[in-house]
Amino acid sequence: MIHVLVADSSAVIRSVIKEIILKTKKLDWVGEAVSYGELKPMTEQYKPNVIITDKAFFDAERISSLGDYCNASETPTIIFYKAGERVPGQSKNIKFLEMPEFMNFSSQKISDYAEYLEQQILDIKRNVLFGNHPASVVSAINEDGSLVQQAQPIPKDFTGRKFKAVLIGVSTGGPGALLEFLKGIGQDFPLPIFITQHIDSFFDKNLIDWLASESKIPVHLAEDNAKPEPGHVYFAPSDTHLTFIPDGECGFCMLLNHDAPVNFLRPAVDKMFESAANVIGGDCIAVVLTGMGADGAKECLHLKNLGAYTIAQDKESSVIYGMPRATFEMGAACEVLPLKLIPKRLWDLSGANIGLQELLEEEI
Repeated sequence: MIHVLVADSSAVIRSVIKEIILKTKKLDWVGEAVSYGELKPMTEQYKPNVIITDKAFFDAERISSLGDYCNASETPTIIFYKAGERVPGQSKNIKFLEMPEFMNFSSQKISDYAEYLEQQILDIKRNVLFGNHPASVVSAINEDGSLVQQAQPIPKDFTGRKFKAVLIGVSTGGPGALLEFLKGIGQDFPLPIFITQHIDSFFDKNLIDWLASESKIPVHLAEDNAKPEPGHVYFAPSDTHLTFIPDGECGFCMLLNHDAPVNFLRPAVDKMFESAANVIGGDCIAVVLTGMGADGAKECLHLKNLGAYTIAQDKESSVIYGMPRATFEMGAACEVLPLKLIPKRLWDLSGANIGLQELLEEEI
């Protein structure tokens, strides 16, 4: 759990923020400071991971208190301000949020805001640990804000490889897993990412709109004969296989087709992997995430045998350990990883990782 200290002179605001925190899954309310003079001793006593306060709390002490706190505080802090107020710029340790109308919050609004506040706190914790490193974001943080176990070094046979694409196969439990995955990938990933998600017809557009709004990477429905761009995500449309054709200029293009379903599935992960094997060969990375059945396992083995790097999600982080299990048991996975570690592994394999562990040591 992430331990939160609330510092505010308003009993009403303290009460509402406490209620919001108690409705979250990852935050723990540890106490409250009612005056500026109490903040430092209570911080030393409770050692919170995060402090929530507001600009007026500092202004009531003296005009320079807020600036002094922002410059000196080592505890990640969210500071609310009223609409129209001038505040110092955001920093690694300090996040300013506009003060909502807490006194008018209904029970439903409190529940809705709890999820938002939890995300803001996780974001500031990640900023402190990783300085917004593109490969860190969600994947490197546990629920208590600590660093997750790190993956083993890349096998020597795969270091320095120039991969051309990342292929993701996923089914049951996919939307939530994909959101965590895409947040972990972050911005400016150097390879295009192709995803086949088993999904009901007409829901595909809603899914990618949601993922695009919640993550920082461009997300699209794949288009016929389109040339992929690095750092973009392309989804197989519902009831359509996503495949590839050679292209002299960029190596390959996307090809959508309505071939027969594979094991009653269209789009099918096996179909995408098979096409990638024929067109891209071993110059790709294939990932099998949570899902029911065995789609993707057979062709993942084919890709591995061609020299591709293949990853299966582990049982503990999978909603349904069907597709990843089949991939593992068939010997089709180069390694098995928890979902939180897969984005970092992809950055490592891409050759563009700027040294996450070194950055972490500098920041801490």
